[in-house]
Amino acid sequence: MGYTHDMALPRFSKLSADRRHRVIAAAAAEFAARGFKGAVLSTIADKSGMGKTSFYYYFADKADLCETVLDEAWRRLSASARVELEKLTAETFWPTFEKVARENLEMCSREPWLLAASKLLNRASPQQSDDTVLDAYQEKRRAWEAAYISRGQELGAIRDDVPTDLLVTISLSARQASNLWMLDRIEGLGSEGSSHLALHVFEIYRSLLSPPAAGIDPHDADGAAPGAEPPPRRHAPGA
Repeated sequence: MGYTHDMALPRFSKLSADRRHRVIAAAAAEFAARGFKGAVLSTIADKSGMGKTSFYYYFADKADLCETVLDEAWRRLSASARVELEKLTAETFWPTFEKVARENLEMCSREPWLLAASKLLNRASPQQSDDTVLDAYQEKRRAWEAAYISRGQELGAIRDDVPTDLLVTISLSARQASNLWMLDRIEGLGSEGSSHLALHVFEIYRSLLSPPAAGIDPHDADGAAPGAEPPPRRHAPGA
């Protein structure tokens, strides 16, 4: 399944689905391999079978092309397009996101361009990049992460004994690191191997955000950092 979403200049949508897919696939591979700044339009043009001058007929500039790739990858991979947070319950919260993670891995296994685009999305860092195209998607990721974590806290599925902003940072960092590790090795692991490992990785990620196990007091002074003040106690809804 190739690129389908209309983006870039309107005339790009008039190309055949096959030609659009070739352009997006070539661009995704180049951006993933070289980053936004290092990507070369002539290389993308050669691999897609489209002349370099034709790019400026369909895209305003390199940033527009990169945004087109990322927009489609975001639409396909982001849980925000497939999960209605307000409909989640305490029982369905984690199973829902485990299913999303499994589906994303399967899509990346089947579609090389999506695998490349996913690597680009996960390598982007607002602390290390001044590329406004990538920064915009990091802002979208963080906004979604904050909403999803807040909903999890409301349901008692995510801990609320530390600042939410810290949990957002931990969640983003853990998922980006584990996603890249898996994506870089997905071909060698194979479909069965990657799916099996992904379940273990998801459990590690879930344990980072889940409330402490019963009987463990997170405010125990013995576990506090030297000189640190214990955070105020908060209670899960209904407690």
